[in-house]
Amino acid sequence: MVIHHAIWSNQCIELWFLLHFNFMQSNLHRSSYWPKLTELLVSQGLGKYEKNRTDMYHVLFPYMETAIINAEKLDKINKGKLPSDCAPGTQIHTLINKLKPYLTDM
Repeated sequence: MVIHHAIWSNQCIELWFLLHFNFMQSNLHRSSYWPKLTELLVSQGLGKYEKNRTDMYHVLFPYMETAIINAEKLDKINKGKLPSDCAPGTQIHTLINKLKPYLTDM
């Protein structure tokens, strides 16, 4: 039996990126995520965030387990809510957990 499941991130994909560095449950407007992400990346010596930054997978890879743990915490907080009511919220970790056996830092 194949189960299809939508993968989402409210308000934006940058929430998933931020969860690589720390837990957050504040409902920020999507325009607030980029500066916060830049601040965290710069503090780690990883440069500035840009929407189409091509090396984000490699930058975030070492912090993947932290992101999964933080996303699972959010998942527990949002349990029973519709995705549209989960802000912030993400399900990207469910996909990453399925893909983990195939992921490498290339």
